[in-house]
Amino acid sequence: MSTEYPHPAYAAIAGETEDAKRSRKGRTGIGIGLLVVGALGAFGMVWLYTQYGSLIDTLSESERVEVVIFDALNVVFVLALLGGGIWNLAARRSKSLAPPMAALALSGIGLALAITNFLDAVNTEGMRPNVFALFVYLGILVQAIRLVRGR
Repeated sequence: MSTEYPHPAYAAIAGETEDAKRSRKGRTGIGIGLLVVGALGAFGMVWLYTQYGSLIDTLSESERVEVVIFDALNVVFVLALLGGGIWNLAARRSKSLAPPMAALALSGIGLALAITNFLDAVNTEGMRPNVFALFVYLGILVQAIRLVRGR
């Protein structure tokens, strides 16, 4: 009994297409971007608590509840960013649209919150805050739109 080898014409079908390479690179970029923004958000939260954590005792009960709710939502959002980044990295070779759609939603929410934070800092403190997060969210948003539209 002889061993059957695939016909050379079928070898092109088994190879990776340019669209698959672009999708894999896009998902990798989205995943790394979400992980970077999530890590920066976590680092920012830890830094703020080391700087201003002792001032929580000076707040009234209603202000303290407001701070705790805001921080809990911030933790959930950072965990969602990290989870979305891991999901996009894990699904690099997948054809599923769910990870890029989740990244699209997360980056849209993050961009809206970053713009609100930017405008609030400019209006209340008169200073120009760091715009790095705005550009990263915008880049992730554009890349996720490209991936979703490419299907």
